[in-house]
Amino acid sequence: MLTKHPILRYFFPSPHPRGIELMEILMKKVARIGAAVAVAALLVSSAGVSHAAVKPSAKAVIGDDCTTASIGKSAAGRGVDGTDLTCLVVTTGSYKGSTKWWYKDVKPLKNIDWTIPANPGGYSLTADAITDSLKAEDLLSTSSSVYKPGAGGAVGLGAFQEIKGKPEAAMVTGIAMTGGLYSNKSTLKLTDSTPIAKILREYDAVVVPAASKYRTLNQLMDDLKAKPNSVAIAGGSKGGIDHQVIGLLAQKAGIDPTKLNYVVFSGGPEVVVSLLSNSTQVGLSGTGEFASYIASGKLRVLGVSSAKALSGYKGKTFVSQGYDLVYGNWRGIMAPADLSAADRLNFIKVIDIMHVSPAWKAQLVKNNWDNEFAAGTAFKAFLDKHIPEINAVMKGLGI
Repeated sequence: MLTKHPILRYFFPSPHPRGIELMEILMKKVARIGAAVAVAALLVSSAGVSHAAVKPSAKAVIGDDCTTASIGKSAAGRGVDGTDLTCLVVTTGSYKGSTKWWYKDVKPLKNIDWTIPANPGGYSLTADAITDSLKAEDLLSTSSSVYKPGAGGAVGLGAFQEIKGKPEAAMVTGIAMTGGLYSNKSTLKLTDSTPIAKILREYDAVVVPAASKYRTLNQLMDDLKAKPNSVAIAGGSKGGIDHQVIGLLAQKAGIDPTKLNYVVFSGGPEVVVSLLSNSTQVGLSGTGEFASYIASGKLRVLGVSSAKALSGYKGKTFVSQGYDLVYGNWRGIMAPADLSAADRLNFIKVIDIMHVSPAWKAQLVKNNWDNEFAAGTAFKAFLDKHIPEINAVMKGLGI
């Protein structure tokens, strides 16, 4: 690098032997100094990273590093629902052998019996991701799933709330259910079950078959403005997240959402089948449902409901195309109403550990999910606020 610098050419304009000798000496000194500086910088950087990861008890959260000198000490009230964390050497999972702020009394789950309140799709994908992550972190032994689709999640919730004396039972829920319960005029209350945790936020995609005439979201919205019922739009349950997204998008474009030709399916895979068979012209579902079909060129994305473009996903946001709408589907875990206080707290602790684990973080990346987490009483507080809000949205959409 130095031999090409203009200043050096100025000092050594000719290939004089003595000049070359001086040049070599200078270059060796500079190289030694540069190497020393680089090593010093690396050491400082490494020390900085290590130091930054260590948290004192007053600031610790689950999974933070602690020092060996702090082993056995408590971080009072720093765990979920005001529980204590303890500095200890983790004995299982990805962090085995690491010194972390952890739950000293947490017990791995022996089994989870999932109730999936829909056909295979976003809920089952979430249950599988949780199950795989827990098993990878040695926090779960076995699992099973039963599908209970229908009535926007009301059938599944009703079946789940009949379960008694089974602490291993759990159900995946989300905005599709809270909206579905309203639109189907269900008398069931989600909060009659036990809230465990909200674990993610997923965004919707609007897609069309590869051969579709629609190349942009604006082209689709123009047609819907001219004749709202002229396009068959496939999505999940009545009042669910897909129905909400297309309804809100229609409103942003000045279209009456009640005039849309919205065709209800019970899961993303059914939406895909309808698109590829030309039974419908446009489809909505969680971005993960369409990923493989987009990658293979069978489907094309017209827009996504996230605030920013999603990593590795071929699709512009609604916002970037002139529609001021950012809207995502949260998903969470519910347990039976009769779950004991001890089992509830242990379940929450297990999920709290999972959400900071490498296994779960890999699932978030794989599925383009946001790591939006609230456990125990925080999740209950979220539901108490969210349900009236979503009811207002549904009323405004006329769903």
